[in-house]
Amino acid sequence: MNNKKNNEIIYPITIGDLQNNAIERIGRKMNDDELYTAKKCMECGLSAIMNITLKAASEEAVDKNR
Repeated sequence: MNNKKNNEIIYPITIGDLQNNAIERIGRKMNDDELYTAKKCMECGLSAIMNITLKAASEEAVDKNR
Protein backbone atom coordinates (compact mmCIF):
# COMPACT_ATOMS: atom_id res chain seq x y z
CA MET A 1 0.00 0.00 0.00
CA ASN A 2 1.39 3.42 -0.86
CA ASN A 3 2.23 6.07 1.73
CA LYS A 4 -0.70 8.29 0.73
CA LYS A 5 -3.15 5.50 1.62
CA ASN A 6 -1.22 4.65 4.80
CA ASN A 7 -1.65 8.23 6.02
CA GLU A 8 -5.36 8.50 5.19
CA ILE A 9 -7.34 9.68 8.21
CA ILE A 10 -10.25 7.39 9.00
CA TYR A 11 -12.09 9.25 11.74
CA PRO A 12 -10.99 12.75 12.71
CA ILE A 13 -12.17 14.52 15.82
CA THR A 14 -11.56 18.24 15.83
CA ILE A 15 -11.55 21.00 18.41
CA GLY A 16 -14.68 22.21 16.64
CA ASP A 17 -16.33 18.86 17.37
CA LEU A 18 -15.49 19.23 21.06
CA GLN A 19 -16.76 22.81 21.12
CA ASN A 20 -19.98 21.93 19.28
CA ASN A 21 -20.59 19.15 21.78
CA ALA A 22 -19.99 21.58 24.64
CA ILE A 23 -22.49 24.03 23.16
CA GLU A 24 -25.09 21.24 22.93
CA ARG A 25 -24.44 19.98 26.46
CA ILE A 26 -23.62 23.09 28.50
CA GLY A 27 -24.84 25.89 26.25
CA ARG A 28 -21.45 27.48 25.60
CA LYS A 29 -17.97 26.87 24.25
CA MET A 30 -15.31 25.60 26.63
CA ASN A 31 -12.59 27.93 27.85
CA ASP A 32 -8.91 27.04 27.31
CA ASP A 33 -8.56 25.12 30.59
CA GLU A 34 -11.73 23.12 29.95
CA LEU A 35 -10.66 22.44 26.39
CA TYR A 36 -7.25 21.19 27.55
CA THR A 37 -8.95 18.79 29.99
CA ALA A 38 -11.43 17.63 27.35
CA LYS A 39 -8.60 16.95 24.87
CA LYS A 40 -6.70 14.90 27.46
CA CYS A 41 -9.86 12.93 28.28
CA MET A 42 -10.45 12.25 24.58
CA GLU A 43 -6.85 11.07 24.12
CA CYS A 44 -7.11 8.80 27.15
CA GLY A 45 -10.47 7.36 26.18
CA LEU A 46 -9.54 6.78 22.57
CA SER A 47 -6.20 5.17 23.33
CA ALA A 48 -7.88 2.84 25.82
CA ILE A 49 -10.25 1.43 23.20
CA MET A 50 -8.15 1.81 20.06
CA ASN A 51 -6.46 -1.60 20.21
CA ILE A 52 -9.77 -3.34 20.86
CA THR A 53 -11.42 -1.49 17.98
CA LEU A 54 -8.54 -2.09 15.56
CA LYS A 55 -8.46 -5.80 16.41
CA ALA A 56 -12.22 -6.17 15.97
CA ALA A 57 -12.22 -4.22 12.69
CA SER A 58 -9.39 -6.30 11.24
CA GLU A 59 -10.97 -9.59 12.27
CA GLU A 60 -14.37 -8.57 10.91
CA ALA A 61 -12.87 -7.46 7.58
CA VAL A 62 -10.97 -10.72 7.16
CA ASP A 63 -13.98 -12.86 8.17
CA LYS A 64 -16.36 -11.07 5.80
CA ASN A 65 -13.99 -11.37 2.86
CA ARG A 66 -13.12 -15.07 3.07
